[in-house]
Amino acid sequence: MTYRRTRSLVEIGATAVAALAFLIVPLVAAAGLGFLPALASGAVAFLILYILKDRAVAALDHRVYALSFRGRETRFVTAFSERVGVSFTIPDLVEAIRDKLERAADMGAILVKSSNWEIVYQSPASAVNEPTLLSTLAAGFRDEGEGVLLISDALSPLSLSSKKRANSRGFLVRTAGYHLFVLTRLCSFIEPEAFSALKVELSSYFERVYTVSELFEVASLSKEWQLIAETQRSFLPREMPRPKKLELAVLYRPLVNVSGDYYDAITIDEDRTLLVAGDVSGKGLAAALIMGIIVNTIRVAKDKSDLASLLISVDAAIKDMGFDDKYTVMFLGLVDTDKKTLRYVNAAMADPIIVSQTATGPRLVRLEPTASIVGLVPLDELVVEELPLRTDEIILLASDGVTEAPNASGVRLGDAEVFERSLALASKSSAEDFVGSVSAMLYSYVGDQSLKDDVTILAAKVGRLWD
Repeated sequence: MTYRRTRSLVEIGATAVAALAFLIVPLVAAAGLGFLPALASGAVAFLILYILKDRAVAALDHRVYALSFRGRETRFVTAFSERVGVSFTIPDLVEAIRDKLERAADMGAILVKSSNWEIVYQSPASAVNEPTLLSTLAAGFRDEGEGVLLISDALSPLSLSSKKRANSRGFLVRTAGYHLFVLTRLCSFIEPEAFSALKVELSSYFERVYTVSELFEVASLSKEWQLIAETQRSFLPREMPRPKKLELAVLYRPLVNVSGDYYDAITIDEDRTLLVAGDVSGKGLAAALIMGIIVNTIRVAKDKSDLASLLISVDAAIKDMGFDDKYTVMFLGLVDTDKKTLRYVNAAMADPIIVSQTATGPRLVRLEPTASIVGLVPLDELVVEELPLRTDEIILLASDGVTEAPNASGVRLGDAEVFERSLALASKSSAEDFVGSVSAMLYSYVGDQSLKDDVTILAAKVGRLWD
């Protein structure tokens, strides 16, 4: 008798006892009581017994479960299911098969992947190593559906309710893209519900395996990206130089580990400093690689004062990488505190700005593009501009992650009145405080919204040029 049928009989029996009490109690009580009091007594007795019935059924069910699943041959499948329930890897499952099926019950097992019939594990027992066994099983059980089947003597499928289960040669559990064949002559003595319970545990097990595998992969990728990010940061200056009559400060915050933004400040001599800022298209490894190539190309250049040649060299280096969709916008600015000039090339960089101090107050000058994007299209036009520099002027190079950041209404920061007003108010402070003010303005402007791009803010404040 199966566990399910036994449990049903227990349930029916307990209900019958309660109903019988409802009939007997009024008859007994009627001898000394009237009809209605006797009927009420029977109803109370029935209610009490019906409430107690749930506890009695639970106790009997526990006993029946123990006899069905812990006793005789079913206990082997139950013990295996419980072991599977605490397994997290394929080696764990293999050890469970060896310990709970092979050693404990002399069962043989074959675990294969359903998609390509690749053997994951095969017991060493001779019963599962017959020359034609695997091919015969493949012919009869190749279906990738989920479920539990018995294996007949002829190695064909049988349902769990088949009348021929007494002669079955084993059972199959199909779940989560795997076939687990277990060969044993004990199937007819094993509760069918035990097979179903095993299928549930195996499904949960494989789900755990996939989850753990993905977590390890993510962890591995995270470590790799962390290494890439650290390598990328090594291309950027660890600290800003301190040239004469020029104060430098920077804020660099990648949206994720690896950024397309880059910056640099290279001291050429005591009077000249090269400012570099830019943004590579896209994100990820390719952008990080291009960024490293750009910074390195500029640093190894023999003449860092020749802005046109620097831009042409960067353009050639990117094109040599062979990417069809990678390019950069960039700004190259040569600050000369002796000549009191700024020579620059703006290759489509978003709004480099000079904040000047005038008799009427701070004034903002936007440095318009003088060249196209670099690395994708021909550099047909390339103009090097020159501006005079004045004491206390601030050169601001901010990535589009700053100027194009929108507020809740969708208005970009670079187009808002608060942008120019805040820059003017902060322009009398040091370069470091100025960068801090721009950063605070950005985060205040976007409010509760998340930033959608990398943030780079480079500021260069000119000192007293006439000393």
